[in-house]
Amino acid sequence: MDTLLKPDLGLMIWTIITFLVMVMILKKVAWGPLLKSLDDREGKIKADIEAAEKNRAEMERIKTDYEAQLTGIEARARALLAEAEKTGAQARETILKDAEAQARKIHDKTLAELEAEKEKISRELRTELGALSMEIAEKIVKRTIDKKVQEDALQDFLKSLK
Repeated sequence: MDTLLKPDLGLMIWTIITFLVMVMILKKVAWGPLLKSLDDREGKIKADIEAAEKNRAEMERIKTDYEAQLTGIEARARALLAEAEKTGAQARETILKDAEAQARKIHDKTLAELEAEKEKISRELRTELGALSMEIAEKIVKRTIDKKVQEDALQDFLKSLK
């Protein structure tokens, strides 16, 4: 057991040499490719992060454009609705004015026809009333009044009716 506690210089040198050779072999065979794959992975992750940032910035730009277009479309829609309301109001006013004008024409025409009919009936009534009055007067004073007096009385009566 003494030998385990006493270091042997030859064994120590060979252990160090073996360790260094193993480190070089591991560096070349395992650590190099492992470090290279870690570096490659780190580069890929950085590239993915940059691509994601670019995509996010592009999406923000697209979102801003979309919102601007949406605002423009909404403004245009409001303008079109306002124009449609204005056009509708103008059309309604025009239709109402035309209807009022036609109603006035019909009213005036009806009044004129009624007035003409009234005058016609009035003349007919006067004529008939005069003739009837003359007949009555003639029967009353049948033989006392001559024809000339009857005509004058009829004309006076008609003038007084007018």
